[in-house]
Amino acid sequence: MKKKKRILMFGLLALLVILIFPPVFAPLIHDNDSPRSAIREAILKNGHPYQSIFALIIKDTYKDKDYGQRYNVYWFNYDSATGDTATICYTKEEEIEKYEVSCGTGP
Repeated sequence: MKKKKRILMFGLLALLVILIFPPVFAPLIHDNDSPRSAIREAILKNGHPYQSIFALIIKDTYKDKDYGQRYNVYWFNYDSATGDTATICYTKEEEIEKYEVSCGTGP
């Protein structure tokens, strides 16, 4: 009986950590030092801390000379009527390991 109680307590503690820590540590993790980190920081600044952790970011082959490298970003937007949000983001290196991000939904 003690073993089941320990496993249950460990499971509840792990669930609590998974729910609480992403929004707390997201500003520390996303420090804008890589293109993906800059995109995650942009999602975080839009008020989506959990989605900034779990967003799927896929590098595209296209690179624009003005906007930079294109990335396809898939994440769940609770503010959107449809929920699923496919976003196109461009990242351009402004300084050494500092990136500028511009995102949109595309054509």
